[in-house]
Amino acid sequence: MYREIQMQKILNNNYLLGVFFFIICVYVWMVYLTLINPYSSEYTQIIQILWIPLQIFYMMVVWSMVRCIISDPGKVPIYWGVLLDDQEQKKRRYCLICHIFKPERCHHCSTCQRCVLNMDHHCPWIGNCVGYQNRKFFILFLLYINLSVLFSIVITAFRVYPIIMDLIFVDWRLLIEDFNVIPTLLLAIIILVFGGVIFNFFLFHLDLVSTNKTTIDTLEVRRNGNSSQTTLNGYDIGIKENWLQVMGTNPWLWPFPMFGESGRPKGDGVRWERNQNQLTMTEQNVTHRTQTNQNQRSEMTQPQQRV
Repeated sequence: MYREIQMQKILNNNYLLGVFFFIICVYVWMVYLTLINPYSSEYTQIIQILWIPLQIFYMMVVWSMVRCIISDPGKVPIYWGVLLDDQEQKKRRYCLICHIFKPERCHHCSTCQRCVLNMDHHCPWIGNCVGYQNRKFFILFLLYINLSVLFSIVITAFRVYPIIMDLIFVDWRLLIEDFNVIPTLLLAIIILVFGGVIFNFFLFHLDLVSTNKTTIDTLEVRRNGNSSQTTLNGYDIGIKENWLQVMGTNPWLWPFPMFGESGRPKGDGVRWERNQNQLTMTEQNVTHRTQTNQNQRSEMTQPQQRV
């Protein structure tokens, strides 16, 4: 049912169709300029060898992207929270739109109109939320895009280098006379710019997974006025355990956008293990910050009272 709904969304999602169109165009463009009608045949054999892993990475990009799109990011279990004893907690966790009780780290997505377990963010490029059950697929999607970009840069470099040498030492008019020169240079620029952006985005999400945080967690910290990179996180239980919660308990399945029976994410997406040391230090920091603010306010009011 969820996959049928997602397939309907795909047809109405301009962002998603744009991503597919961009990937196909760049792929066809590279095939034409590097294999079918290359500028120079000096490095053809090396390029043909590099194309083999690039094809694999391209297929993994598509596979991971499809899994991101059609996978449910995480549905709140039916009747969860009905038996919660703390009435105040029930009020805080009740979603007035979905009419359900939200577990910790669960958020309501205004775009998807639903609550998502351990929601990281809503990604318009895949037309779906990134949450507890498909975050692994999103990480792999970014990983294989970066690997594809890396090999694409190397391949285009073998094509761009002889072009630049000919323009400098032979005749700059080749820029106008040879049809392949401008498209090849333009392709190299597009890949470099796109690669730089997506690489930084990938590093950001690697840091989130390693510290057991989400994009929403980061935004909430900044919204509360604390943008320090050393902000303590009570959910950070160590790099290994943090990755097991996202990528699954079977490391052999980590490279593939699938879980299998033996490789599901550690936990259930509802109850989360806490790092008590981090929580204690966080509480101490909050207490210290509160006392500091009170002292600053009292110092500001004293001169006014004297006046």
